[in-house]
Amino acid sequence: MVYLIIGKQNISLRRQAKSIIKKALGEVDLMNYVKFDATNTLVQEIVDEATFIPLGYDNKAVVVENCYFLFKEKTKVKIDADQNFDKLLDYLNHTDEACELIFLANTSSNTINEKSPIYDAIKNNGIISTLEEPEDKKWKLVVAEYFKRKWPETVIDYDAVEELARRTEKDYGLLFNNADKLALYTDHITYEDVALMVTRPLEEKAYLLVNYLLENKNIDAVLLFRDLKSNKEEPVTLINMIANQFRLLNCVSYLSKHGYSDEEIGKELGINAVRAKILRGNSRTISQKKIKQTLEELYQLDLQIKSGLVDRYYSFELFLINFKRN
Repeated sequence: MVYLIIGKQNISLRRQAKSIIKKALGEVDLMNYVKFDATNTLVQEIVDEATFIPLGYDNKAVVVENCYFLFKEKTKVKIDADQNFDKLLDYLNHTDEACELIFLANTSSNTINEKSPIYDAIKNNGIISTLEEPEDKKWKLVVAEYFKRKWPETVIDYDAVEELARRTEKDYGLLFNNADKLALYTDHITYEDVALMVTRPLEEKAYLLVNYLLENKNIDAVLLFRDLKSNKEEPVTLINMIANQFRLLNCVSYLSKHGYSDEEIGKELGINAVRAKILRGNSRTISQKKIKQTLEELYQLDLQIKSGLVDRYYSFELFLINFKRN
């Protein structure tokens, strides 16, 4: 059987593949299981492996990660010129039932090229599944359940679960790493422990940067940026995030002036009412004219950095220092 599993997180993809393999093979060892990276393996080699069943085994499993040839956006790899995709297509149209061939695509479903002959062959002769991201409420349950299963002796407060869920942003890798770190640190995890030991998401830090600027706390903004710089965060990424915050602020300011309530603003812009209320408060500290001026400054700064005309770190820090909300 042939499978294509699509999802944004490698941990989830591998877990799904492991489930398929365990059901099909039972016991797995080096003789009946092989894993390839498609970016450095010829597809004809994958086909050869899929058609070879070792002596003493009835079935085998072949897992292929980083299936770049299924994406809409073409990725250049060194082996591309030597790939024999016709051989792969032939196999997909005449699959070997003794082999579980599993393609893993670490991406969202809308980036998959559904017009690709390979995708079409998998669709006609195999199973395609997409792993959806958990909703916010479900993610909190995932966080709590992980501690019950992996660290049953550890107590974690409810507000600590909420904060850890927020800071890990539905990323299983981040959750596992940070949960293990917290459990090793203490057997009773509090909100303060999570705040101390788990890094805030980058988007939240960009939101905090904007708040500092709107509160005339330019020095705090610079110090936060220097922390981000030490973590190798790029100014261009931060510029885009800050610009998005100012665009949102501009929309809130406009709707507020036209009599929209917090609930109506939230519904119109796809944000919750609490955040709409905070943004409406922020909009009173800065004019729409200044917001538009700031967006133009950020656009020009982004252009200059990408053109190599200015040093990206120095110029962004200078923007933070010189910002005035009035």
